[in-house]
Amino acid sequence: MRKLTPYEGDFLVEYGYASDPDTSMLDWVFGATGRRVQLTAMDQFEAYEIIAAGQVRCTTTGQSAVVPWKGLPETYTVRVLGDQDGVIDSNWTETETTHETAWLDPAEPLYLGYWDGDGPAASDRWEQLYDARIDADGLSFSFIPNGDSLERFQSFFPAATTTPSLETSYDPDTRRFTLRLYNTSLESGTTGSALNGDLAAMGYPENLYPCSFPAGSLGRDSHFLTDVTIQEEGEDVVVSAVLTERAYRFTVETSNLGYDNIPSFRIIFREQNPDMDGRD
Repeated sequence: MRKLTPYEGDFLVEYGYASDPDTSMLDWVFGATGRRVQLTAMDQFEAYEIIAAGQVRCTTTGQSAVVPWKGLPETYTVRVLGDQDGVIDSNWTETETTHETAWLDPAEPLYLGYWDGDGPAASDRWEQLYDARIDADGLSFSFIPNGDSLERFQSFFPAATTTPSLETSYDPDTRRFTLRLYNTSLESGTTGSALNGDLAAMGYPENLYPCSFPAGSLGRDSHFLTDVTIQEEGEDVVVSAVLTERAYRFTVETSNLGYDNIPSFRIIFREQNPDMDGRD
């Protein structure tokens, strides 16, 4: 046990493994009966607070406790169902969790991707940009295997497909927001590639290789973005845009199309909202 926090006769227990001091789990223990409920899986917490009996609000760093991956920081509230004597119904789960959207300041750098515990890590996974476009509220991207070699093609599929590691930066003088997609290409594969047969067997559209996405402008300006361009830089793809004054915060949403074959993500911006952000 790492920490015991009493609350109105009950206890919040933080515990973990000696071999992994950076991650913990949280349990709620009812003092009157000893009923113990696991609130969270193993996670790396920045903070947590009790907001009511059996109800805890947690904020995490986004670093996975299971795989070497750094995701978005998370804030969620977990609530024990039932009381000190047990759950309301035997078929119910013991907890209910509500997640909050992580809205980030675009002026602060963000890294999402492979992580070695101390910082960003190199990846052996190679990706080909399948599609990129400007949305009404941001940008969206999807990816397929890189077709330049069998080795790069196969690197796309270990365990599960995922989006490339990415990093953002911001220049306050020009309001230019830059997104770097690591180990990603705009063009790969050759005409008549044998890899086209492998793609078709997995449900991809036929004859994808050679696959090419044009460098240059991504199209018209939007509510939050102007002068959006895309290009290759070395082994990476770099997207650059000028943020309008409306682009106050952003978040990242990931998904996967084609039965885990086409990982994708969206960068979504929003305006300042006094109800969410407070009034000056």
